[in-house]
Order: sequence, then C-alpha cells, then structure tokens
Amino acid sequence: MKQGKRMKVSNLLLKNTRGSVAIMMVMSALTLVTPIMLFFTMDITLNKLKVYNIEDRSKAKLTAESGLKFAMARLKLYKEAYNFLQNNKNAQDIVKPETLDMLWNFPFVYPLPVTEKMNNTQKEALADFNENTTLDGQMQVTINNISNKINLNLLRISLMKLASDSSSESENNNDSEQDNQYDVETQLFKNIQQQIESKSLEDDYFNSQYYGMEITPLVNEMKYFISDTNSMEDTTGSEMAFVDKDITPKHAPFTSMSEVYGLPSWPDDITELIKNEFTVHGAIMIDLNKITDNLLRLIIPDITPEDITAFFEYKNDPEDPKHFNNVDDFKNYIVSIGNIMTEQDFQKQIDNFKKNGIEFGPSPTLFKIVINAQVQRASYNLTAYVTLPAQPKPRAKTKTQENENQTNTTNTQTANTEENQNSNTEENETSSSDKDKKEQKTLLLDPRIVEIVIQ
Repeated sequence: MKQGKRMKVSNLLLKNTRGSVAIMMVMSALTLVTPIMLFFTMDITLNKLKVYNIEDRSKAKLTAESGLKFAMARLKLYKEAYNFLQNNKNAQDIVKPETLDMLWNFPFVYPLPVTEKMNNTQKEALADFNENTTLDGQMQVTINNISNKINLNLLRISLMKLASDSSSESENNNDSEQDNQYDVETQLFKNIQQQIESKSLEDDYFNSQYYGMEITPLVNEMKYFISDTNSMEDTTGSEMAFVDKDITPKHAPFTSMSEVYGLPSWPDDITELIKNEFTVHGAIMIDLNKITDNLLRLIIPDITPEDITAFFEYKNDPEDPKHFNNVDDFKNYIVSIGNIMTEQDFQKQIDNFKKNGIEFGPSPTLFKIVINAQVQRASYNLTAYVTLPAQPKPRAKTKTQENENQTNTTNTQTANTEENQNSNTEENETSSSDKDKKEQKTLLLDPRIVEIVIQ
C-alpha cells in the first residue's frame, strides 16, 4: 500500500515537473518571439510611414508644379496685354503700365479662403470649387518683380564680340574712354566699393576684414570666369587664382547666382553685398519702379543722401504713391522736381548706359516665382526665375548700305520733277519717323524659365 502511494506521489510530481518545464519553455519562447514580433511590427509601421511620406512628397511636388504652370499662365497674360498696349496707341491713353501689374502681382492661395465679408453666393461658389478640385494639399504662389538688377553676364567678352568691335573700332574710338564709366564692369566696381564703405561704418568686424581690399582683382576674376578662352589680354592674376584652388573656369555665362559663390577669391560676404543690385539673368530693362538707393547712386553718381531720401519720400508717399509709367516720369522728378541734374545731363547718362547694354524702363521683364506646396506632413518649396525676352528687331543697316541707299535716293530724286521731289521728301520723312516709332516699340515673347531651385 505504501509503495502504491509512493508511486502515485512520484507520478504526480513527475507530471507537475513536466508541466512546469513546458510552461517555462513556452514562456522562454514567448520572451524570444515577442521582441522579434515587435521589431517586425515597428519595421512595417516605419515602412508604411515612409511610403506615405514619399506619396505625400510626390503629391506636394505635383501641386507645386501646378502652381508654377498657373504662375506662367498669369505672366503670359501679362505679356499679351503688354504687347497689345505697345501696338495700340489709343489703349495707352486709357490703360497705364502699372495697371498691367495686377495680372501677376497678387499672391494666390489654395484652397481659396472663405472670409466673413463674402456673401452666401460667393461662399457657396468657393466651397463648390474646392470640393470639385482634385488638387491635393495646400499651396501658396507668389510672383516677385526682380527687374531692378544689372546682369553680371554683360561682363562677358566673347570672341565674336571682339571681332565685331574691331570692325567698328575706328568709328567708336573717340567715345570708347568716355563710355567705359557706364559699362557693367565699372558699375560693379563702384557698387562693391560703395557697399564696403557703407557696411564698414556699421560693422567693426566687416571693417577689419574687408575695408580697403582690392576690388579690381575680384572683378577681373569674374570677368575671366565667364569670358571666352583667349578673349582677355592680361589674365595672369585671374588665371593663377583658379589654378591655386584647382578650379576650372567655366568660360561661359553664369546660369545661377550660386556660381558666384564658387569663384576662388570672392568672399561670401562680398557676394551677399551685390545680390540686391546684380543678377545672372538678364531683364530687357531695369524697372525704375523697383529702383534701390544703391542703384540710384550708380545712375546719378553725384546724388546726395538728402536727395535719395527725398526721392523715396516722393515715390513712396503713403497718401499718393507715384508710379513711373515711362522714363520721362522719372526724368521729370530728377530734372524738375528734385532739381538733381539738368535734362541734358540726364539724357546723356541714360544714352550712355544704353550703349553699354543697360536700359531703364517702367515695365518688369524678370520675375522670381516662389511656390510652397504642402500635403499632409510633406512640403515642397520651388523657386523659379522667369524672363520675358524681347522679340528680335531687324538688324541695323551698315554705313555702306546706308550710303548706297542715299545714292540711289539722290539719283531717283534728280530724275523726278521738283514737285515729286517735295512729295517724296515728305513721304520719306513720314516713313522714317514712323519707322523710328516702330523701332522704339519693344514686344515681348512668351515667358521662359531660366532657373529652378528646389528645397
């Protein structure tokens, strides 16, 4: 009996031991498997988030590109309206150039905001538009006028230009020295000099680093970087600057302002100084309505700080802001209201700048489009630089062709009667004046994207 009881107790203990071992094994297995399961769960969750982020980023990109197309459409409308005014004198008396700016200068936000000032009809229309639009996320589009900057690529010397200049050197020899003070090279030198002197008065560290620095080597280096090979006479210093830093000169025009930061001897602080007055994208004309104080000093070297202050107080008067609809409006202030210089001197300045490729006018032709698109957690920032090129004009006749035309005209007039001579003279004068007026018109081509920056 005792042995039987012992056997039962032993079997019971054995069963309990086996059960405990099984439980321990199961618990150990769960302990090992649980982190693995958690790892795979976390990995799957992270991959899902990555996929969602990639999807949202792609949607944000498409939204930003839609905003860019919308901005380009607005600039194309502006171009059509501008050309219409240029071709219709009657319309010019009714619509001023400043009115055309309304086609592009107001920001666009999507979804379109509903304000309390709107009536029920407007609110319902906007709600219906937002509901039926398949555009994802949010978007803000801003178009900025940056036509108040001088194109640095005008520094470039090309072999073709040298060949063209050498053929007409004898004709322009008398004015070459006088015109040099109006070219881009001189304007860049003056601007850097003025800005260094101005900032040195405000910043002691900047003053210790840059005051009195040699500016000519910097300008020559930039000029060498974008000019054709063997187009510059003395390149020893500029060439060695690139050799020392193991940088290969581009020998082609700038395509982005970021390239200026890569010039071997140019400090970033100096590049930052010129960003507001210079660009690498050419505008047809420098917009007088966006003129800066530094640019005003370049146009009128003898202008005083008091004259500059008075100019901007006149132009930006809160109660009566002024808009220059043509160069004559700007001239009217400089000559008649501000009494800064005579009309003859003003016209001479403008003509000399024009000879060197720098023209002034009332209309913007260079724009910076800034687009911010956001879809869920993803954002996409796109900046595009857009230019409105001018339609090509007929080539000017050479002096030989003009002499031949004058000879033919003289022979024809000699053969005609005196009455016909007078009639032909009046017709020729009328046609020549009409031709001059046509040549003065500047028509624009469709907007073109010249640079895109993505952030």
